[in-house]
Formats: sequence, structure tokens, C-alpha cells
Amino acid sequence: MDRHPYRPAHLHFIVSAPGYETAVTHLFVKGDPHLGSDVVFGVKDSLIVDFARNDSEAEARTLGVTAPFFTASYDFVLAPAGTGARPQVISAGDAVHR
Repeated sequence: MDRHPYRPAHLHFIVSAPGYETAVTHLFVKGDPHLGSDVVFGVKDSLIVDFARNDSEAEARTLGVTAPFFTASYDFVLAPAGTGARPQVISAGDAVHR
């Protein structure tokens, strides 16, 4: 088949909340050279995110990590459990206030 065995860099997530369906997914690192040729064909544009490098020693200390570290932002959306309803999009900022 003349294909390589590599996956693009990615992180796996299981996201759950009472009253909602559990989501199992992954996010891919923007710019990875294997995004266009994932061996298991799992890459979707909506799952590619930019991971920003942060060199701040002070911010690293507040998070309990060492610098440099990387951050990314993504809004996960959960569907209400058992209703068959379409998921409602709630931004991460709004979710903090609910």
C-alpha cells in the first residue's frame, strides 16, 4: 500500500457531565507533518488545534508545571443524555458561569 505507520501528534479525551452523553475524542496538533496521511484516517479539520508555547516561569509555577509548556483551547460539546437532542454549543467561558 506504500503507506507509513505513523499517527500525527494527538491527545485523547473523555469528557463527561451528569445528564449528558459522554464524549470520547482526540485533538491533533496543528502543523504536524502527518495530519494529511494519518494511518487510521482519524484526522478531521475540526479536531486540529494550535498549541501555543509559553516560556513564562511564573505562569508555569502557578500551574504546577515547568517552562516551557504548551496550552490549547477547545470547546467540547456534550449532548443531553437520552433525549436524542442535538448538542448545544457552550463556550468554555460561558460554562464557567453556569
